[in-house]
Amino acid sequence: MALNNYDGLIDPREHIQNIHDNLELVVQDNHTMCKILPTSFKGLVRVWYNNLEPASIINFNDLYTKLVARSIISIPVKKNSTKLFGITQVENESTMAYLK
Repeated sequence: MALNNYDGLIDPREHIQNIHDNLELVVQDNHTMCKILPTSFKGLVRVWYNNLEPASIINFNDLYTKLVARSIISIPVKKNSTKLFGITQVENESTMAYLK
């Protein structure tokens, strides 16, 4: 089974869910899933994983939580219309500058 690589530039939850769904078809063992997931890491995510303290990952959920916390900046922020109400044009600001 080929796993997509994860370099930390996309939402880690999406990557982990894809890996988990694929692994769950053939692997039921939490320990094995923890060993397989890091094989998909590359770049800075691989460096981060290699620098974890030995035995610091308890289970797959723990690995998930730590990876998400490490990659939080890659998680897209959901925007909604209420954010628009907080945008105001400052006094003496040109319309052109306001719209940029």
